[in-house]
Formats: sequence, C-alpha cells, structure tokens
Amino acid sequence: MVRVLFFIVFLSGAQFTFAQPAVYIPASQTNNADDIAAFINAHFHSDDEKISAIYNWITSNIKYDADSIHYVILDEDNEQRVSVALRRKRGVCENFAAIFNDLCRKSGIQSFAIEGYTRQTGSIDRTPHVWCAAFADGNWNLYDPTWDAGYVRNGSFVEHRQNNYFKISPRVFIQTHLPFDPLFQFLNYPVTYKEFVSGSSGEHTEKIYFNYKDSLDSFSKMSGMEQYLSSINRIKNSKWPASKIETKLKRLQLEIEVRYQDRDIALYDSSVADYNHAIDLLNSFYTYKNNQFQPAKSNEEIHSLFEKIRKLVTDANANLKQVNLSKATLTLNTGDLQQKLDDLFANVKQQESFLKNQVSQVK
Repeated sequence: MVRVLFFIVFLSGAQFTFAQPAVYIPASQTNNADDIAAFINAHFHSDDEKISAIYNWITSNIKYDADSIHYVILDEDNEQRVSVALRRKRGVCENFAAIFNDLCRKSGIQSFAIEGYTRQTGSIDRTPHVWCAAFADGNWNLYDPTWDAGYVRNGSFVEHRQNNYFKISPRVFIQTHLPFDPLFQFLNYPVTYKEFVSGSSGEHTEKIYFNYKDSLDSFSKMSGMEQYLSSINRIKNSKWPASKIETKLKRLQLEIEVRYQDRDIALYDSSVADYNHAIDLLNSFYTYKNNQFQPAKSNEEIHSLFEKIRKLVTDANANLKQVNLSKATLTLNTGDLQQKLDDLFANVKQQESFLKNQVSQVK
C-alpha cells in the first residue's frame, strides 16, 4: 500500500524534512542485495549512516508499481521479493520493506519487515501495508520507504522523495501505522485496533504492562516455526476484529504448514539415506559371506558392522516416528519405507543368528 493522496498527513510530534541527497551506487553494483550491502559497508560506518544510505538509495531508485497496487503474492519468499524488485527497480510495499530489511541485516543491523494497517487523512486503509523497523544506538525506530518514495495519483506513481517516515519513534509512528503483531509496536502499552481507529493512540498506563524488550529478545532466539506460532498467539489476543486479521492468520498458518512439510521431508530423506547406508553395509557382509569369509575379519569387526547397521535402522525409525506425529495438514506416507526398514532389521537378526551358529560349530 502506497500513499494514494498527493498531500502529506502530518504526525503529531514528528519532524518533517526534505529527503536527503540520493546515495549514488554504480549501476553495476545494484543488481543484487549482496553487492549493494558490500558498497554500503565499504562507504558508511555507523549504523545510523548505513540505515540512512540504505533508505535513501531505495527511495531514489525503486519505483512504486502502481499497476500492482492491489496484488499480493502469497507464496513469494523474501529472497524473491528482493531479487525481482532489484532487477526491475520496481515493486510494491512488500518489495520496498524486503529490500530495506535485507540490506540492513547484511549490514549487521537488526531489522524487521512489519505488516499491518495504516491511517491516511483520518481513515483506515482497506488493505494492509508493510513497513520496517531497525535498531541503532540502543533504540528501535520505524521506517516507511514506500511512503517516502512518492505517491499514487490517478492510478500513476508520482516520485516525491521525502524523509517524513524516516527514523520515527514508536510512540509517534503508531499514529499512522498499526502492526498486526503488537510486539512490533515497540511499546510497553500496545495500542488496540479500536484505539487506533478512534485516534486514541496515546500512552494508556492503566493497561497491563508489556515488556516488549524482553519479548523481542525471546523472539530473536526462537526458531522460525516458534516465531510464527508466537505471532499467531499475540495477534489472536490483541482484540483485533476477526475480519481484519483473517488473511494475516491464514498466511501465518500457511508459513507454518510449509515449515512442517519441509521438516517432514528432511526427516524422511534422512531416513532414506540411513536405510540406503544400512543396505550398503549389509550387502558388504553378504559379499564377505559369499567369498567364504575371505579375507578374514575379526569377530570385533563383524560385530561393529552389525552395530552400525542397527544404529542406522534405529535412527531411521526415530525420524519416521517424528514424521508420523507431524502436525502438517498434508502428511507423508511412510508405510513403504517402514516395511523396508522392518525387513532390513529382520535380515540383520537372521544373519547375526547365522554367525552365532557358525561360531558355535567351529568351537
């Protein structure tokens, strides 16, 4: 979502400034995020300088794609959002935020791309928007490179670079931008959707205190799956109208489903690899056996071989058990592989029994 009006909505307490001079990066170094980040890191030193350079390069060089103003790609990952926009030098708010976030992180700066609703001229926009947060000099500040790149008028994008939404404090930014996840308000007393709509976004200390700093620290240590689950929980408990968060929750659930399935595939593939390794080891024993146990091996060597096979089968079974307990909606069929593992284990027991008989006969 870009600004669709050609006048500026003033934020109480905000300082509005004209855009800083554009940052020049040779065109040959602007086709991918790695090259841009390398240039930023080589020419700017403090986190504030880097953030400013990143922001001003984006607002100077990425144009808003007005033709896609209502088009959201649900299955596009961040890498695609960045690479496609850098190649075309065009994008929508998801692309602007993804580029800013990616360049910050590649410059050693903590940052987030944040989704939510925005307010323009006193009205709440009907479609969600994406903006950014970055951490520098001990503070979190908010950034909206899409809105500072220009605006849409009569269906066309008008370039109008400013720094009106650059490095804005959370308390001021909440007047126009409400994240789905209250964690990314960076406030100890988060604003509800009802308060946002009514314009009552001031400090309400009668609310339950929310230690967002500790929560962010915990969030940063979570796995991707845990982060999505925690976001869903916070959003559901934040007094949002169901209609406003339905799509967001579906997208989060989709991300979780994809991760469940990716984990299941990885576990299944690991089981297959263990099975194939075990088969190779068992076949090496069969070759040894068919060669009349020549060249001779010690009992310890034979015992070690079977122990390796047993360990591989045990590991493969453990991974399959996790797959069978998966919370994914679409689950893998493990029946065939399980049967092969059972048959393999039975063969191992049979060959071990054969060896014991051989040893007893020799004695």
